[in-house]
Amino acid sequence: MKKLTFLLIACFAAICLAQDKIPAIITKPGALDAIKGHVQGACCSAEAIYLSHIDGIFKLDWDGNVLKHVTLPRHTGDICYYKGRIYDSLSNPQGFNLMVLDDDLNVVGKYKFPGGDGATILNDVLYIGTGPCPSQPHRYSSISTFDLNRINKAETEQPKDGAAINLSNTFLKKMTLDYGSETFYGVQDFANDGKYIYAMFYAANGGDPCVILTPDLKVVKTVHFDASTGFDFLPPSRNHGKNPRFFRVRHYGGDWRKQNPETQPAQVRIDFFEVVDGNFIDITAK
Repeated sequence: MKKLTFLLIACFAAICLAQDKIPAIITKPGALDAIKGHVQGACCSAEAIYLSHIDGIFKLDWDGNVLKHVTLPRHTGDICYYKGRIYDSLSNPQGFNLMVLDDDLNVVGKYKFPGGDGATILNDVLYIGTGPCPSQPHRYSSISTFDLNRINKAETEQPKDGAAINLSNTFLKKMTLDYGSETFYGVQDFANDGKYIYAMFYAANGGDPCVILTPDLKVVKTVHFDASTGFDFLPPSRNHGKNPRFFRVRHYGGDWRKQNPETQPAQVRIDFFEVVDGNFIDITAK
């Protein structure tokens, strides 16, 4: 009887787990042909998924259909979504390195301050990777924080000539981290689950490290997991599990360097994961 009970419980758990799997999202061939290079970052709202590349941002629905694409100044980097706004961390010769767009990809602000790559927002604080970004292996990197309320206030003061506003007065603090793993460049992508911050790097050796941080930038754990071409956590309305869940974006159908509308149309695949005790569990339906 005990064995039967155990088997029934195991079968029930397996059925629940199978029902809880999320199908992968694969974009249609050619839908992303406007992309330049590889995906730089990703973010999402309850209604849409956003993917950035060096020359712009795509807006997709949750079935992977492209709703809109806008061209932006190079080099567009990682992006994050917060309260109806998309924050784009970038670097370009025009002298600004933060662009803010509404949820339909209309630019509402351009700002300049000590910035870099990687962007996420938690509790009205903007986190930006601020280097250093050497191409030689190193095991440290800096992250700076900025007051989002001051940034939002500056949005109402945008010059009519389109010039960027200097936001040096929004700076809060800068932390240099030793995350125990040698990497190239700086933070590639950021995300947060409402409690912890997740920073992705390019590994110099071995798997790419994801550094899990507290809001005050103390290292909790480093997990080797490749999500340097974009990831973000699901909003509450799309998370039907008890743990934080996120999606990861990867190029699909071949090497992104060989993308060509004729021979290899640009595509991405979006898979889903759950964070359990600091580990990333694949919950994508096979």
